[in-house]
Amino acid sequence: MTLAADDAAPAQSRMLWILGLGGLIPFIVMTALLAYAGTEFIAFDMLIKALSGYGAVILSFLGGIRWGASLMRASRGRLTLGLSVLPSLFAWICLFLPAPWLFAALAVGFLAQGAWDVTAIQRGKLPLAFRTLRIVLTAVVVLCMIVAFFSTY
Repeated sequence: MTLAADDAAPAQSRMLWILGLGGLIPFIVMTALLAYAGTEFIAFDMLIKALSGYGAVILSFLGGIRWGASLMRASRGRLTLGLSVLPSLFAWICLFLPAPWLFAALAVGFLAQGAWDVTAIQRGKLPLAFRTLRIVLTAVVVLCMIVAFFSTY
């Protein structure tokens, strides 16, 4: 039995969307502040740290989703478990990069995680109801990282 066969109930699916879209608010607000306030903004450096830190936390969380999904399957593939810790390690390394490069690296990390998740959904390893949400969230976050890159370049 795959996770796709146990898709979320409508109420649960709605909650996934509410929480997922809510998680975009810090990305959008901090990116907009970076883009519009400019380097003259007194809290510009703090915004860079806050946005990159939030991005690293969320990328780590996405890896944790894969860890949890792997534990729920009877055949706990060692490869998937091993790979599921890479987003956390990658995000942590990104925090040592200077702006704007940390935003470019985080964008790559989010794209890679999004592609891995969509592939897993197509293979039935993650719920089908998660697919559109992951695509939308990944697109918005990557766009924010690109804007942050150019705002701090």
